[in-house]
Amino acid sequence: MIEDDLLLSKIMTSMDKEPRSKNRINKDAQVPRQPAVENLVGGDELVRLLLNSTGEGIYGVDLDGNCTFANPSCAKLLGYESVEQLLGQHMHNLVHHTRPNGEPYPVEECRIYQAYREHQGTNVDDEVMFSADGSSFPAEYWSYPVEREGELVGCVVTFVDISERRRVEEELRQTEKMAALGKLSAGLAHELNNPAAAAGRAASQLVEALNELQSANVKLARMGIEGDQWDSLIGRAHEFRERSANSPGLSPLEASDHEEELLSWLDAHSIDDGWWMASTLVTAEVQNEELDAIAAALPADLLDAAVAWLCWIINANDLAADVVKSTRGISDLVNDFKSYTYMDQAPLQYVDIHAGIEDTITILGHKLNRGIEVVREYDRDLPQVQVLGHELNQAWTNIIDNAIDAMGGRGTLTIRTYREGEQATVEIADNGPGIPEEIQSRIFDPFFTTKDVGEGTGLGLDVVRRIVTNRCNGQIDCRSRPGETVFRVRIPIASAGRVGA
Repeated sequence: MIEDDLLLSKIMTSMDKEPRSKNRINKDAQVPRQPAVENLVGGDELVRLLLNSTGEGIYGVDLDGNCTFANPSCAKLLGYESVEQLLGQHMHNLVHHTRPNGEPYPVEECRIYQAYREHQGTNVDDEVMFSADGSSFPAEYWSYPVEREGELVGCVVTFVDISERRRVEEELRQTEKMAALGKLSAGLAHELNNPAAAAGRAASQLVEALNELQSANVKLARMGIEGDQWDSLIGRAHEFRERSANSPGLSPLEASDHEEELLSWLDAHSIDDGWWMASTLVTAEVQNEELDAIAAALPADLLDAAVAWLCWIINANDLAADVVKSTRGISDLVNDFKSYTYMDQAPLQYVDIHAGIEDTITILGHKLNRGIEVVREYDRDLPQVQVLGHELNQAWTNIIDNAIDAMGGRGTLTIRTYREGEQATVEIADNGPGIPEEIQSRIFDPFFTTKDVGEGTGLGLDVVRRIVTNRCNGQIDCRSRPGETVFRVRIPIASAGRVGA
């Protein structure tokens, strides 16, 4: 880039031979073409050579915004056959008249003319320029004011086509998204594994319990149990089953003591498998007095088989409950994931910020559960915001995942929400080592990372910034010191969301 003030002064010397009033931009005026370029080329051979050899587009404008010179690369990048086609043209109207989202770009707001308005250079990389055929391309440009003898005479603009850079950045962002999806998939698989394994074990044991229960039925029938005895036993089974399902359970010490009492009763009545039966009966909090009543209602030779039948009833019921609980856990996780990704919902919706954060915590639970305490300080009166829910959840994921990594998997993650005027504010804080002060201003830059090579693309926080600012119309900042890092996200409560990137 040509940034040397002396060179710019040489270039701009030929722009204007008559003094002009400062800060005057006339978007309709034009100036004669040929004299300016003749003055430029003839005035300094070094300048001419530099202009013709550089690959960046360079043009100058006077205080009316009209082109006074341009180099061949400028004409080529803009799709013109010669420089002469640009000279005298109002450059904003010609190549910079529309914003990236298609809205008109008033010349009064054009950041190229910041050089006029503020007498300082500017660098912009989020706008587009238009070619001769009407097509646009993403551009990065630098605009610098030029003065002669203390008089502002215009500005010089250097620009490049960054289409390829944007393509590479987008590919890397997609890579980052896929990496994030991989983390979520791994987390979901990990979270699903526990209830799925539990459901599988319980289902397998339930099959065994039902087979044993059927055998106990057959045994009692063969032993000649009578109808009223069956009715009494079935009534007890129903009572014990309900108690097992609804009882809050005994403490470990209480359960151990009660199991010893049951085992003593079973041994006293010469019942086989007393240890297994005692551990089963204790789950239903069966009392010795209840067993006495059962023994009194049955012939002695039926007692062993009857108690075994009751135990298999209780056991089968408990195992069925375990299957239901585990499968419900799987269902809840799937629903949380659907909620997290906003599957089956409109792209733009009113979102409960807390629900999105909680879904994210669930998805990342396999990493948080290793040694991170999550502290929630929620303002439950916080109104909903209208955003792209799945993208906002991606922002929460990237911030929280970074915090987990920063803390090395152990520490405290504090999430607080509150209202600031018409903004919903979310603060996500960790008690990790903090971010060095000298790099804090760069953490949202694309491709900037403090992680080791291969551990990150440097786009995680850039993605967060783009989601919050471009997609949610919000703001994000970070403050950090040793022992604390806080990311603050503010989203307009009445935000209507945007679809531009």
